[in-house]
Amino acid sequence: MALLPAARFRPALTSFHLGRERLTYAGRTRERTIGASDGRGVGMPAGRRTAWAAMGTLVLAGLAAPALAADDDLQHRVEARLAAAGLEGQADIHVAVDGGVVKLTGLAVSYLDYRKAERAARRESHSVENLVRVVPEVRRTDGMIRDDAEAEVLGWERYGAYDAVGVEVKDGVVLLRGWVDNPSKKDEIEERLSHLEGIRDVHNDLRVQGFSSLDRRLLREIHSRIYADPLFERWAGDNDPPVRVYVSRGRVTLAGTVPTTVEKVAAFAIARGTMAFSVSNQLQIEGEARREEDSKKKKEDES
Repeated sequence: MALLPAARFRPALTSFHLGRERLTYAGRTRERTIGASDGRGVGMPAGRRTAWAAMGTLVLAGLAAPALAADDDLQHRVEARLAAAGLEGQADIHVAVDGGVVKLTGLAVSYLDYRKAERAARRESHSVENLVRVVPEVRRTDGMIRDDAEAEVLGWERYGAYDAVGVEVKDGVVLLRGWVDNPSKKDEIEERLSHLEGIRDVHNDLRVQGFSSLDRRLLREIHSRIYADPLFERWAGDNDPPVRVYVSRGRVTLAGTVPTTVEKVAAFAIARGTMAFSVSNQLQIEGEARREEDSKKKKEDES
């Protein structure tokens, strides 16, 4: 292979790091160590290494300065939001910002203040980590909190026949299970519960009814067929009917409490008689549900 003239040899510096240099020529790459001071003059002189290191430090400092200034500005804006929300005298909340991510820490005396703090921070940043701990001023039993939470949900004027919300409470932490008719209801229910005393946290596991045309048509069809049946017609038009229907991607779930096994089997048969891909029958019989509830209350009293 003929060698190229020396004048045409122009190696390309593809990457450079203190300590290593990589040269590429004619599709070939080779590396060599730089900065070695072995007394033979190999590598980068010490003065040049120091200059490169200083230049790198200046570049990093120049890049970091605007980011730090932006974080400081965001922190001040969030703190101003918290003050405007009236949280300065009610809670001890601290704000830290790193790379545009807002982190809230400290203590609040109510779950309502916890949500207020997060809502205020999200007005300034979409990235918020809320680590505020709620220590309620009023100590209440789990049973008392659950009863109030259930009453709050069932008494809500927007709670309808296509919603089914179950409430459990453990050590002041509320767990929401079931489903709602549209996404906005999921957050609205949590907001309503935030006003209750004694709540330390809310785990919102509510699902949302399917929104495809097939799901909505199937939901209406199964609901209307069930409450047109003589076994269930007395509950037709009731906002709190015994059988609740959930549909997602053509798959149906039945939940609620019915008087006897007859109604449980009948509701399942009606749902199976539609175009549903599958039907999960989670209906409970009143006696079974009552025994389960009594068992929960007994455990709470013992604890």
